[in-house]
Amino acid sequence: MKEFLSNLLSVVLGIAITFAVQAIIDRSQTKKDIRAALELVRTELGTNIDDIGVMTDYLNQERAAARYFIDHRHTLDSCPADSVSHHSGILFADASISISSDALELLKNSSMFPKIGDQSLSMKIIRAYDTSQSIAAVLNQHVIDRNNHFEATINEKTAALYASDGFISIRDYIKTDYGYYALSRITSLADIEAYADISDIEDAIAAISTYLKD
Repeated sequence: MKEFLSNLLSVVLGIAITFAVQAIIDRSQTKKDIRAALELVRTELGTNIDDIGVMTDYLNQERAAARYFIDHRHTLDSCPADSVSHHSGILFADASISISSDALELLKNSSMFPKIGDQSLSMKIIRAYDTSQSIAAVLNQHVIDRNNHFEATINEKTAALYASDGFISIRDYIKTDYGYYALSRITSLADIEAYADISDIEDAIAAISTYLKD
C-alpha cells in the first residue's frame, strides 16, 4: 500500500509540476507576444506621426505659395519663372494622407488587448489611433475642399481667361477677383498645427515604452 501511495504521489506531483512548468512557459510566451504586438503598435504610431508631419509640412508650403502669389499679384510677370513654377506646383499639387492601423487590428484579432492588463494603456492606444484618423480626415478634407474650390471657378466664360490649356494658369488666375479670393482663403485658414495635435499619439507611444520598460 505504501508503495502504491508513493507511486501515486509521484505521478500526481509529476503532473502538477508539468502543469506548473507549462503555465510558466505559457505566461512567458504571452509576455513575448504582448511585447511584440506593442512594439508593432509603437512603430506604427510613430510612422503615423511622421506621415502627419509630412502632410502638415506640405500644407504649410501650400499656404506660403498662396501668400507668394498674393504678394506678387501685380508684379508676377517680372518674377523668376522657376519661382512661379515651384509655387504653382505646390499650390495645385494633389496630396493626401493615409493612416495605417494594421498593428492595432492585429492586437485586437489576436485577443491580446485583455492580456495587456493595463486599461489605461489600452485606452491611450485606442485614442491615439482615433486621433490619427481624425487628423488625416481633416487634412485630406482641406485638400478636397481646395480642389473643389479651384474647379468651381472653371466654366465656359472663365476657361478662356485662365484655363484655356486645360489647367489653371496662376499668372492669369491671380489677376481675377475670384482667384485673389481663392488664394486669400488659403492664407486665412487657422494654423495647420491646430488641426494636427499629435499629443494623444505621443502619449500612447510614451505609455507603451513605460509598459515595456524601454
